[in-house]
Amino acid sequence: MTERYMKNREPVLETLADLPKAETPAAIKVDPPMRRVARPLRHVRHIPLKSLVFQSNTGPIDFSYEAKIKTPIPKDKLVVQISHVGLNPVDLKIKNGYTTSIYGEIGLGREFAGTIIMVGENLINKWREGDEVYGIFYHPHLGYGCLQSSLLLDPALDPICLRPENLSPEEAAGSLFCLGTAFNMLDKLFKDKKLNESSNILINGGTSSVGMFALQLLKVKYNVLKKIVIVTTTTGSEVLKELFPDFKDDFLFINYLTCRGKASKPLKRMIKECKLIDYDAGGEEEQYITYEQGKFNLVLDFVGGYDILAHSSDLIHAGGMYCTTVGDYVENYKTDVFEQWENPSAGMRKMFGTMLYQYSYLHYFFDPNAKYISKNNWLSECNELLQNGAVQCIIDNVYDWKNHKEAFTYLRSQKAQGKLILKVEKF
Repeated sequence: MTERYMKNREPVLETLADLPKAETPAAIKVDPPMRRVARPLRHVRHIPLKSLVFQSNTGPIDFSYEAKIKTPIPKDKLVVQISHVGLNPVDLKIKNGYTTSIYGEIGLGREFAGTIIMVGENLINKWREGDEVYGIFYHPHLGYGCLQSSLLLDPALDPICLRPENLSPEEAAGSLFCLGTAFNMLDKLFKDKKLNESSNILINGGTSSVGMFALQLLKVKYNVLKKIVIVTTTTGSEVLKELFPDFKDDFLFINYLTCRGKASKPLKRMIKECKLIDYDAGGEEEQYITYEQGKFNLVLDFVGGYDILAHSSDLIHAGGMYCTTVGDYVENYKTDVFEQWENPSAGMRKMFGTMLYQYSYLHYFFDPNAKYISKNNWLSECNELLQNGAVQCIIDNVYDWKNHKEAFTYLRSQKAQGKLILKVEKF
């Protein structure tokens, strides 16, 4: 039967049944087992921030990632991506005032330059995403600062304007706070009839940022005709002459280092003898410059101290003005505290003025709140002065914000002759 079956079998079945022998296939290589990971967020409800903060006056300044900006943002606010921030002495004075860390993280930075990246619904007709802007963010009592990757601000409170094309981000970040101080201070003196073209002016601290803006405004905006006497160092006089060549012949310099910081001595001698030492003249013998302007109508003090005030009867005209942004104590960025108590004698001068001292005394404080801009339109005018090149921001140095320790150390030394700027990285 078997033979009969084999004779009648189908050829196709024979082919299928007679399969070739093959080697056992090699094992398939398998990658390590996959681990389960969290799914990425599809709808992030905030903008992450990187900020420079501190917690106490003895603690370090360091980076923090704790803060964030919730979205959607309020209808009346903007978000600016910060590119540069200008440092100011007020940052150090605020830090000096926090003796403990119970308040948490405190921000730094009062003026900035950057790009608008979000616009609130109520502001879309005034501002656009991509606008290059600069401004002031001044909230010294709330612990907020603009030294962070992005900033939420309210244009109704925080001065902000479009950055002119001729103004670099570095210059923009260092302009408005000090220029605004000088502009508003001189505007007040002018309205109080303490400043005019014929004013005889003494400036103590001409290489401070406010001092340099004040010098430019006195010559460009107020057209002061008499020569301005400036108390500074030898290097300070050289810097000012190099920076402002158009005005160098209108400046007279007193080197306070040659009199151990007592500028009143060479000033009294200058007024009495009608001459002062020419520090630019060479030779072994002293050479002099004629001075016939007499006592001063206006003293602008950006350094502080009581020396000039102690000799005011010999230096200031009756009915004149002594205006300071510092007070009777010489500035010390290592110890000074924001809004610290003044010398008691300063209170007496404020209360009794010309009745006791024969001149007016003003300790000027600049409040940059945008609500006060309408009084004299200072933001628009300052922006126009910068845009036209009538005044310029003098920059001493620019640092990457990773090198903030070096920048703050230099600021604390009080040797800077111009603005210090921190460049903020994108985050």
